[in-house]
Amino acid sequence: MSLEERLDQTKRPESEEKVQAFFSSVAKRYDIANSLMSFGTHYGWKRKAVAEVDPQPGDQCVDVCTGTNDVAVMLANKVGPEGHVTGVDWNQDMLDAGQFKIDKFGLSDRITNKRGDAEDLPLEDNTFNRATVAVASRHLNIDKHFQEMYRVLKPGGRAVCLDFFKPPNPVFAKLYDVYSYSMMPRIATLVTRDRTGVYDYLPDSIRVYYEPEAFAKEMRDAGFKNVKYYPISWGICYIFAGDK
Repeated sequence: MSLEERLDQTKRPESEEKVQAFFSSVAKRYDIANSLMSFGTHYGWKRKAVAEVDPQPGDQCVDVCTGTNDVAVMLANKVGPEGHVTGVDWNQDMLDAGQFKIDKFGLSDRITNKRGDAEDLPLEDNTFNRATVAVASRHLNIDKHFQEMYRVLKPGGRAVCLDFFKPPNPVFAKLYDVYSYSMMPRIATLVTRDRTGVYDYLPDSIRVYYEPEAFAKEMRDAGFKNVKYYPISWGICYIFAGDK
């Protein structure tokens, strides 16, 4: 079965309205649900992604699909008061939850959120030193998504993507399937009080997704050089990096 056929079979949202409803439903409890589902490890994954993109003091960074701004806050702490982070997300409820976090940590001078589409970023060409996207690429058209990240980066800039993939070890993959199809949706739905079924969709979005090498090829096809990738947490997640 081809990638296109597998992607067509997943229980993906069919409209922007449905995607918006998914994330609006869970926004206020999104962080606690992620912590419970991942046993707190999602913060470590995000820190590894930020370390890989290697932001420097004074850098201009963009965090695509920023959600509740976890990665944006980590980037802001690296770039310091002379740098800046722009977070882009198309769901206002997620951005509102992120803004609460920005204000809590006193980072409103370093982080600016914009509502916008990851496949048509509301940003100028050649603007940013670093670009990140974390656990969101599965919801996007990858070719357009990477082309946009490439477009807004300055020459010499660096992009990093963190996302879920099917674990390569077959034994561990079966155990992970049991957890992600049986336990994870129940935990997340209970915590977030979601009524849209988003947590039933998410495991499918991983199982029919790209193989890591095919995903890396999409980065190369968008123009990125020196593309590399590696698994973390037994292949539950992978980190991808490339330079403009």
